[in-house]
Amino acid sequence: MRWAAAIALVFGVGCTCTEPPRTDIPTYAAHRAASPPTIDGRLDDAVWQRAPWTERFVHTMSGEHADPGARAKLAWDDDALYVAFDVEDDWLHCDLVGHDAHLWEQDTVEIMVDPDGDGRNYFEMQLSPTDQVFDTRYASRRVPQPFGVVAWDSELRGACSVRGTVNDDADDEGYFAEIAIPWSAFTGHVPPSAGDAWRVALYVLDMRPDGWRGVGWSPPLVGDFHVPDRFGRVTFEN
Repeated sequence: MRWAAAIALVFGVGCTCTEPPRTDIPTYAAHRAASPPTIDGRLDDAVWQRAPWTERFVHTMSGEHADPGARAKLAWDDDALYVAFDVEDDWLHCDLVGHDAHLWEQDTVEIMVDPDGDGRNYFEMQLSPTDQVFDTRYASRRVPQPFGVVAWDSELRGACSVRGTVNDDADDEGYFAEIAIPWSAFTGHVPPSAGDAWRVALYVLDMRPDGWRGVGWSPPLVGDFHVPDRFGRVTFEN
């Protein structure tokens, strides 16, 4: 999501639930995949059966419970970082096409990765329910403006399976997204070694009839997703 005013308008909406806001930095243990998943959006591979789900995503501005919700899984091997999303969405809207289209304007999942956790040289990747990709990299927080180095190509592979019909809300329930990001996309020590920890942010941009909604694994708690010190911590395990 790009513009703070728009985010603050729709993402700051609270909920009537009694669950307290979640503001701690979450952690996740990503297990090594014995065999890579088939990137088809189905999430029926053995690696996903073993991998635990993250906590349910929360509102990015407040950390409050989000409904409809989302969650994710991560895994890795010597070739790639694998990320799977389960997104609940009863109003799927996405008609943007082309590599590096502005997917954040509609429905999409988003991953940000800061390999060494210093808030510099971090990477952003998005995948829409129609399998469109946006990817960019930054030297530091939102530098260069406005959208980083968009010419950079992560060479990720991604696929979604939709529970419903995109751009027709009669039967929408959500979608699964499955992504493989090769280690060559990142700088630093790659592939990571068992025990290494990276900073990772996972978000869902949800286009609603009345505007956007943003939910995330580790909420930035401000009207901007680009807050590297709020990214979650992912530890790589065998």
